[in-house]
Amino acid sequence: ANLCNSATVIFIIMFSLLRSQSSQTNSRQKLVQSLSQQQSRRRTRLVHLSCHNNNSKKYIADRIIKQRRTIMTTATNNNNNNIVTFARIAPAPESNGGATPLPRSSHGLSALGSGRRLVLYGGENVARTPIADAGQVLWLAEKNNEEDDNDGWKWISPAMVDEGGASSSPRCPPSRVAHSQAAVGDAVYIFGGRAGVEMGENAMNDLWKLEITATDEKRRHVVKWTEVTPLAGEIPEPRSFHKMIAISTDLYVFGGCGASSGRLNDLWKFDTVRGRWSNLGTSGVLKGRGGPCILSLLCSPKHDDNSSARIAIVAGFAGEETNDGHVFDNNSWESKGMDGLSDMRKRSVCSFGSLSSRKNMCLIFGGEVDPSNLGHEGAGNFEKDLILLDGTSGALLDVIKPRGGEAWPEARGWADACVGGDTFYLFGGLAGDDASPKRLDDLWQCRGSSSD
Repeated sequence: ANLCNSATVIFIIMFSLLRSQSSQTNSRQKLVQSLSQQQSRRRTRLVHLSCHNNNSKKYIADRIIKQRRTIMTTATNNNNNNIVTFARIAPAPESNGGATPLPRSSHGLSALGSGRRLVLYGGENVARTPIADAGQVLWLAEKNNEEDDNDGWKWISPAMVDEGGASSSPRCPPSRVAHSQAAVGDAVYIFGGRAGVEMGENAMNDLWKLEITATDEKRRHVVKWTEVTPLAGEIPEPRSFHKMIAISTDLYVFGGCGASSGRLNDLWKFDTVRGRWSNLGTSGVLKGRGGPCILSLLCSPKHDDNSSARIAIVAGFAGEETNDGHVFDNNSWESKGMDGLSDMRKRSVCSFGSLSSRKNMCLIFGGEVDPSNLGHEGAGNFEKDLILLDGTSGALLDVIKPRGGEAWPEARGWADACVGGDTFYLFGGLAGDDASPKRLDDLWQCRGSSSD
């Protein structure tokens, strides 16, 4: 009996020890899992919502920027650990004559071929005077190597042909400033702008399509302009200093300075497949404005198809510099304006783009923060900060400024930017002040991510 009792006691003690060890193991596993989840949340601050299918797949942003073999600038905000990498691009001069683009402002820049070809069009080298030199109006910048760096770029002044292929007197758009442009597939579209000195003078609402067709016997790139005639129906008012983006095969135009209505707050869509304009209505939140930012956001889960767009309108000049915003989503304007933009300095005529394809982030660079006392004859006060917005909500993520001493684009407004692949490109613009306005001809690339 004593042996049985002793065995029972030993069994109970061993069972208790085993259960205690099991409990401790489970606790450790839960602790490790919890710490792993916390670390994962810290390392993946941005979560994408993709609207490429009806399931709205979630995927984690790629945070890694490859090490570059060229010298570049990295600026980091200590609070949010957002990393921005700027690099100056210096394309080789055009081989036929060694020319390069004139310094300019109020021009357009678009990216083709995932950013390996840039299209620079129009603008002003002298205040309020469109560049009219046929050899300066249109430029291509092309990257000739496959390396992931800022080398191998070259400026190209293309030859032009008409719709029938002849090059004697090809049709092309009238010279202009303050137009808008965007790329759809392998084509670039330009819309509106003005050819006159005064704001409402010779304002336009024409739409043109640029295609790069081939190379000629002199190994020059050949381009063709086609004026796009929309189907019958309402079309946008002639305007300048508006903005346009492309989403899929549609063009979206917002605001600007109308020839007859003053500053505008209307949104239009042009379907490049059907050839028709659609009036999407006016913002009930934003005043009419020139020089706004128009940003493509990732679609929200409420979308029931892939044809809808989610667009944020941010900042612009509405009689004064602004920092408000309004979202157009699922074919209607949201009921209220965007929140959380008050920490962004009020501004207009900024350079902007959306890196939604990988990093779920929108960028706004610089802009005019104080208007010139001389109007368009002078230069106001400009910024050179980089604003990061969430690519789904449009909420302000960060305001990044250079630390000082490193290469960084100088403060400017009236420039233009575009996105090719995962790279933000910036060209030219207006800098200086009323006493010494200065137009620029520098080309930059920028990549953004978030550090671990």
